[in-house]
Amino acid sequence: MTFFLSLFLFLLVYFLLIEFYPVRRFKARSFNLFPQRLPELYVYSFQTHLHSQFSYDSLGKPEDIIKSAQEEGIDYVMTTDHDNDHMKFFAAKEILAGTERKVQDEKGKILGDLLVFEDLRIIAHPFKERYKWRLSVPKDHLFELIDLKDAILERKKLLFFMAFGLLIKAIFSIRLVLEDLKRLIDIEKYARLYIEKGIDNQVVGGLDHHVKVYVREVGIRFLFPNYRHSFKLMRNFLLSEDKVETKEDFLRNLKRGSIVISFEEKPTLCWKEELLKILPPKVCLLVILSKEGREVFQGSYFEVETKPGVSLYLGYTYKLRIGSFYLGLKPLFLFRWKEVEDGKDALRVFQK
Repeated sequence: MTFFLSLFLFLLVYFLLIEFYPVRRFKARSFNLFPQRLPELYVYSFQTHLHSQFSYDSLGKPEDIIKSAQEEGIDYVMTTDHDNDHMKFFAAKEILAGTERKVQDEKGKILGDLLVFEDLRIIAHPFKERYKWRLSVPKDHLFELIDLKDAILERKKLLFFMAFGLLIKAIFSIRLVLEDLKRLIDIEKYARLYIEKGIDNQVVGGLDHHVKVYVREVGIRFLFPNYRHSFKLMRNFLLSEDKVETKEDFLRNLKRGSIVISFEEKPTLCWKEELLKILPPKVCLLVILSKEGREVFQGSYFEVETKPGVSLYLGYTYKLRIGSFYLGLKPLFLFRWKEVEDGKDALRVFQK
């Protein structure tokens, strides 16, 4: 009897730990505002940095990417096979075929990793030691602030600890497992690195998705990891004043519109009038990081003053609040905002 009681108490503590991880203490100012009006803009979802069978280390087929994008409502998918763009031969309105290329010096030492789409460049794996960006950062390059695969696998010990609980939840729902995996993504860590290194580029989230197991028989199609699951974990939203009608339009607008990295299927809207306005899809904590420090707010809609320079805006949902302690924090969104130094001509979300 004592054994079963001890086992029950152990499992109870274990599941409470994984259910309410992580716990953070914030002194958050509450916002009780409602937007007077919504901005007139177009919103497009997109994914970048994923590999098909044309990469030496992935087994996923083009049709799997296309089907997953359609099922998850993704408008554009930017594929990045290693050193080739063979995906361009698979005509689909959702697919933009790019390549992933290593930048090397004369001795073959890797100086960085680039995702290339026509004249658009995205710096990939910028904080991973093997691919760490060791050159100056060109101003017109996008910056892969969150690499989904890296962000999850960097938490191997925690992932191992949670494995039993995740397996139990997987029996009932894969969605529950995916929601728990989001809590492993330490977005503030990457945001702080970005601020500390003085980076000034627009940020984007990349999946770095490789299919490692592929089984296909009559009536059976099994992929691990599945593209759909990565699409549910994280996606990007392009907010644009201009309507995007072609792939070329989309690439152009990536350079001048606002990009929100989202961990929710619904977008977070942000726009600038006199104040910066942020409308997330649910009640959340808003953390603002800049060189000056950190500010924290709580609410369902925010109006905040912007400061000169670059700030990163991070959103979190949580399962339980006890005083100033927030339990079960999960990332909701992340985006960058830049205000020009003199304040006379503040950059808006939309630049024409």
